[in-house]
Amino acid sequence: MSLLLFPREELTALAERMLGATGLAEHAAELVAESLVDADRRGVASHGLIRLPIYIERLRKGMVDRTAVPTVKTSGARAGVDGHNAMGALVASEAMGVACALADDYGIGTSVACHSNHCGTMGFYARRAATKGYLAVAMSNAPVTMTYHGGRTRAVGTNPLAVAIPRPAGSPVVLDVASSAVARGKIIVAERKGESIPAGWGVDPDGRPTTVAAEALEGAVLPFAGPKGSGLALVIDVLCGVLAGAASGPDIGDMYENWDRPQNVGHVFLAARLTELLDRYGPALEEFLQTVQDVPAAEGFDSVLLPGEPEERAAQLADRRGVPVVASTWTELCALARELGVEVPVGAPELSSS
Repeated sequence: MSLLLFPREELTALAERMLGATGLAEHAAELVAESLVDADRRGVASHGLIRLPIYIERLRKGMVDRTAVPTVKTSGARAGVDGHNAMGALVASEAMGVACALADDYGIGTSVACHSNHCGTMGFYARRAATKGYLAVAMSNAPVTMTYHGGRTRAVGTNPLAVAIPRPAGSPVVLDVASSAVARGKIIVAERKGESIPAGWGVDPDGRPTTVAAEALEGAVLPFAGPKGSGLALVIDVLCGVLAGAASGPDIGDMYENWDRPQNVGHVFLAARLTELLDRYGPALEEFLQTVQDVPAAEGFDSVLLPGEPEERAAQLADRRGVPVVASTWTELCALARELGVEVPVGAPELSSS
């Protein structure tokens, strides 16, 4: 796999200019660009700049409202956020921020968002809250692309969940998982590279196990741990769809396949203010985390890593040598940038295949 390395700021600025060329407001463009580049920076290419072309296509075709501004209604420690079909990153950032503001007043705050769109990784929003001293939970429903345990065809989304725990010092613990065996974006990446996928990731349109990425994209992704992933996906869709006033199940517009209606994705965010408690619970937390990390490494592993630690290491490496972008993705971005009349930076030397 050929990779190119770029300074984080260079990629972010390019994404902002490309989004801005569609007429998207500057603030929204900044949020979207930051979320995409941060995913690549953390080694999560499935939710990185590979998504920028489809975001831009939906903006240009009017499937996302480039001028929409989310509105908020609060009641005590709860808030409802109507995204009005704005970019998902704008809606999610607003909703996470509202939950944190409510936590400042009530100790804990929750927000539910409707009429949103794909917003990238949920860990992006939970992590940002945790770095400010909040315990954060973020979840979203997604288009139906996953089977339900015991079923043969698509039934639910790969609905993701993220939990971020602040620490007195250092990076927060961040669990960010899809309810599927793997994020569907990773299958998209494999298909773009012409690579096969591991058994257990997906099934073909007839419900038969497959290692061909294109067949899995036409068929369905499998849930993690069978009934556990299926059940988690169902619960998240109830919270983010049914109870949030957003679409749910097959009513959610697919970002790649549905061009007749908005996505109407729903999100739920929770924040608990722990700033004043860090001194009290911090030592016990660090002791517990160290106990986990002190477990002898199994064969094939160098050490035990905490949730979010691999991504944090990838981010630190990217900050030193550059953010990696798959060469084929970069080629696509350059072509799209020129079409939009946006100047592209000169690529860094190519890395060896990996």
